[in-house]
Amino acid sequence: MMDTGLIMQKLKELDRYLKQLERYKGITATELEINLDKTWIIERGLHLSIQILLDIGNHILATEGITVEGYADIFIKLTELGVLPLEFTEKIRGMAGFRNILVHEYAKIDLNKLAEVLNTSLSDFREYAGYIITYINRK
Repeated sequence: MMDTGLIMQKLKELDRYLKQLERYKGITATELEINLDKTWIIERGLHLSIQILLDIGNHILATEGITVEGYADIFIKLTELGVLPLEFTEKIRGMAGFRNILVHEYAKIDLNKLAEVLNTSLSDFREYAGYIITYINRK
C-alpha cells in the first residue's frame, strides 16, 4: 500500500532542499573551485534531492510490485507505469548516475557539470514532484 504521507513528507523535504540550493543559482565552476564550502553545500544538496526522487520512485514501484536492478531503472519503470512522461524521463535519467558520482566519487566531480546541474536542473525536481502528486491524486 502506498504511503502517501511518507511521499508528501519527502516532497516537503525536497522543497526545503531546493530552496536552499536556489540561493546558489548563478554560481560558476570557477567560484566552486575557489570556495570549497559552497561546493560541499551544493554537492550535498543535490545528492539529497536526487536521493529523494529515487526513494519516492522506488516506494511507488514497490507498492505496485515492481522491482528494479539499480537506481537508473527507477525513472524508466515509473515511465512504464505512467507516472512520468517519456520526454521528461529522457531529460532526467542521468540523475541516478550523477548521484552515484556525488556519493561514491567514482570519478572526480566535474565542477562545470555541478554548476550546470545547479543552474539548469532545479526546475526538473519540481516538475518531478508535480508528476508524483498527479499520480497520487489519480490513485
